[in-house]
Amino acid sequence: MKSEVKENKVDFSLIRYSQCWEDTEILLESLDINEKDICFGILSAGDNVFSMLTKNPQKIVALDISFPQIALAKLKREVFKSFSYEEMLKFMGIKSSSERIGMYEKIRSNLEESVKNYWDFNKEAIENGIIHIGKFEKFFKIFRKRILPFVHNKKRIGKLLEKKSRQERTEYYNSHWNNFRWKLMFKLFFSRYVVGKLGRDKEFFRYAEKNISEEMKKRSRYALCELDSYENPYIYYIMTGNYRLDCLPYFLREENFENIKKNLHKLEIVQNSVEEYLDGIDFKINKFNLSDIFEYMSLENYKKLMKKIYDNADNNAILAYWNLIVERNSSKLESVEGEEDIKNKFHRLKELDKSLHEKDKTFFYTDFVVEKVIKYGNS
Repeated sequence: MKSEVKENKVDFSLIRYSQCWEDTEILLESLDINEKDICFGILSAGDNVFSMLTKNPQKIVALDISFPQIALAKLKREVFKSFSYEEMLKFMGIKSSSERIGMYEKIRSNLEESVKNYWDFNKEAIENGIIHIGKFEKFFKIFRKRILPFVHNKKRIGKLLEKKSRQERTEYYNSHWNNFRWKLMFKLFFSRYVVGKLGRDKEFFRYAEKNISEEMKKRSRYALCELDSYENPYIYYIMTGNYRLDCLPYFLREENFENIKKNLHKLEIVQNSVEEYLDGIDFKINKFNLSDIFEYMSLENYKKLMKKIYDNADNNAILAYWNLIVERNSSKLESVEGEEDIKNKFHRLKELDKSLHEKDKTFFYTDFVVEKVIKYGNS
């Protein structure tokens, strides 16, 4: 089966994401990985598949079409393997350091030739800290440096990020944050055109069913009122350009470092499309971290890929994935014509995924979907 994303005119020549903008904690809770599981994950920047290693699965296959994303994840893997926790924070870009090029030279010979060549040519990115270099991260930097200062001053931003009760957050949002300029910003900066130009590739909006600026406005209000900004590393990064050391994403936390390090040998990084990879395997997968890949394909191709996932999944396998502005879940499969009905081969765990979505710190996704594969007539 051909990959629709691969066939579209998407630019895979750059690092699109240098961090995974998906909440690792709800992903891990949804997948409930155990030591016998063979896991599959969309690679992206690597953060979530590294995090999956903390659950000590039998194996994780992490896949991406883009070679720069592959090169990024393989460099991160070597950083975990070769450095201490403090050195890792410096190299990644969480802690300031003028020693990153020297650190790279120490691990350079451990990298595959193609990965080494990529980073030899992109040493400036290493100097800047590799979590800050993706197109999406640069989009947030433009927002933070050029847009946000016209909406709110530093004092007001600092106040937003302070510890507050839910009532205090709501009052602050209504009284001080949600002004005319904040509302106007969503119409302009978070429009489909601007996000497609500066953030995601415009091809990723081919099947958009919702107004992205309106959805982002609603989701941001939810995040700033219902969720605790003080405990949300993603909001803190968007607003400040880095993380607090006491509020890091899951894969960067000290308590997870050794578990990731000791299980790196279980991670296989593959450059391929999901469709082509699944065509060639002879084993069953228990847990699927599918990111938001269905966002980028037609309903017909979504059905075809779900059929392929079903064929390569073990009984009771779990799928977890996000929707941004395109609705994809197994209930949509009934509206697709075809010889074989696969809708009833997946059971959505609605209570679970609803409760997880309500606490999703990467607030901009409009849905989080968790589904179980049904084989042999059981559920």
